[in-house]
Amino acid sequence: MKKLFFLSIVLFNLPLWAQNNDEVRYIEVRGNAEMEVQPDEMVLSITIQEYYEEEFQKGKEPKSYKNKVQLAKIEDSLIKNLRKAGIDKDDIRVRSMGNYWRSEGKEFLFTKQLEVKISDFSKVNQLSSLVDGKGIRSVNIGQMTHTNIEKFRKEVKTNALKHAREKAAYLVESLGEELGEVLSITELNDGYARPLMAKSMLMSADAAYESIDQVQNITISYQVTARFKIK
Repeated sequence: MKKLFFLSIVLFNLPLWAQNNDEVRYIEVRGNAEMEVQPDEMVLSITIQEYYEEEFQKGKEPKSYKNKVQLAKIEDSLIKNLRKAGIDKDDIRVRSMGNYWRSEGKEFLFTKQLEVKISDFSKVNQLSSLVDGKGIRSVNIGQMTHTNIEKFRKEVKTNALKHAREKAAYLVESLGEELGEVLSITELNDGYARPLMAKSMLMSADAAYESIDQVQNITISYQVTARFKIK
């Protein structure tokens, strides 16, 4: 009985062993795709800071500063100027708040960072004449993007997969074989290069404003490794 029982186990396991060792012929290739997109949306980062009126008066020493301009007044003036430039209220939001140590007066001055979304880039140069340098610590390009960026990313991913299949097909067909279904897909990277400005934008009470002449495109790239069955 023991011998018969052992034999039945071996016979039962043979089909499973044969199935596990049934090798599938396949080809593995890498697909690439890239797209350049002209940005249609910009986010400006504007930092405002409290200051003393005496700072802009000749001959005044820091120890004699008395008339502080509050942050709320600076922010109100900035928002009014932004609205005059055609910036919608919903496109202005507070990013963060903090304080700045003024070593001369040995005190903290409050600061606030605002983000302004702009879809009309011509308004950037217009803002340079509307924004008063007093109380404006800096204005920088925070982000450049496109309103349909996610749609473009999906399109690039699809193109990378198509490229992988096309490559696998002509390689297999060159050997007289036929390409089968996909067995696996591995994402290698999801590249998204944000554009650089032709000129850096920095504006403060102590720095001159530089206009924006040209914006580089956003580069979206994608790589994938795909494995296909050979029929």
